[in-house]
Amino acid sequence: MTDEELIHNILSGDQHAIHELHERYVDRIFNYIYIQTNSYHDTEELLQDVFLKAANRLDRFKGHASFKTWIFKISRNIVIDYYRKRKKEQRSFTMDQDTMEGIAGEYEAAETTVLRNIHMDEVFETIERLPDNYRMILHLRFVEDFSITETAEIMGKTALSIKSAQRRARLALHEKLNLEVSN
Repeated sequence: MTDEELIHNILSGDQHAIHELHERYVDRIFNYIYIQTNSYHDTEELLQDVFLKAANRLDRFKGHASFKTWIFKISRNIVIDYYRKRKKEQRSFTMDQDTMEGIAGEYEAAETTVLRNIHMDEVFETIERLPDNYRMILHLRFVEDFSITETAEIMGKTALSIKSAQRRARLALHEKLNLEVSN
């Protein structure tokens, strides 16, 4: 069933459709928020805010963009509000060991998992040192697999500016990784 069909069913009072749409996006939204806040507790609260806001505004969803883009835009705005309230200047991007094991996969050999975790830790630590804008673009484009246009809509920018910033983010990441490898 498509997101649009689920939304239609939700607006018609189908409780199962609510659950199905929530399950479809809860993990992705959680990961997105966690990357931005680096706080499990805050992420849980913000995740509830996202779904509450989406539920309250679902009747306003017109389908001009995909539901995925729409809910990620809500998520982004809630994270921005979170930082405005707390006036934090820096966010960090880390992944705990459980997440790393999930990325590596259950069935990989132990030594492959260890090597991969070491490499992923280096990549994530390097991403952590990139500017917030670059981190967000890399996450939306390569973790969430949004298109340039969808990323632009979520971030409230033009597709051209996202394309340019993505290029700069990738170059900065590549440059930082190369410097760390050569040191």
